[in-house]
Amino acid sequence: IISISIGGDFMSFIDIHGHYAWNIDDGIPSYEDARKALELARENRISAIVATPHVTPGVHTKDDIHDFIQRIDDLRMLATEYNIDILDGCELFLNHDYQKALDQNLFIPIENTQYVLVEFDVRKEIGNEQEVEERLYDVQFKGYTPIIAHVERYFKNGLDIERVNGFIESGCIIQVNATSFLGYHGKQAKKIAFQLLDEGLIHVIATDTHRAIGSRKPCLNKIFYLLEKKYNYHAIHTLMSENPLHILKNEWLEPVYARESFFKKLAKKLKSK
Repeated sequence: IISISIGGDFMSFIDIHGHYAWNIDDGIPSYEDARKALELARENRISAIVATPHVTPGVHTKDDIHDFIQRIDDLRMLATEYNIDILDGCELFLNHDYQKALDQNLFIPIENTQYVLVEFDVRKEIGNEQEVEERLYDVQFKGYTPIIAHVERYFKNGLDIERVNGFIESGCIIQVNATSFLGYHGKQAKKIAFQLLDEGLIHVIATDTHRAIGSRKPCLNKIFYLLEKKYNYHAIHTLMSENPLHILKNEWLEPVYARESFFKKLAKKLKSK
């Protein structure tokens, strides 16, 4: 049962992808930094966070998964000081050993739901069907809905819209990093993030927080106001609040078409004069 503090507050956000649980992966390194990151999250009106430590099949064991859950519990206790709800999760790397992780349940679904955040190797161009679509299908065959993390970072040679459409049509959820809209993952990722938004091919925008300072810190509030100047206000809020809440409630969700009509743009322009 999900009972999080966002309920009814239109101007709160939910971050479904963040490495706030300290000293267990390449994310937040210490307790002190976790405290600073939570302070920033609160300033960014984030009322709930899914803690998603990296889980690497072939590397992490059952004991590691247990340790991750324990550290997420520690984060949950700390976050009560900031009135932020913390939920269990992970970012499962679908590498060549992924099947072992699926068979042995060596991963953490988003708390009490069918959703699991998954990623591929962001250092190279997205792989072929056997490396990507087949692995996503196996996650679904296991009974889970994959949320594909930071999709904009996989297309080094330009966005393949048909392929992303294929992910969505097969039942996958598309997540884009807020920081990509600022160019923090490079010009190509920024360009693709806006293309995905223009084409209505995003379900969720999240922070992928790794630090309390610099370019990988919580920034949903900043991105919200950046995007709502150009796109539909309600649509951007849906990507950062309503759709993440659907995930936490284990409900289905649709990608969001955020572009405004010509007449809405004109009205907004006239209002600002």
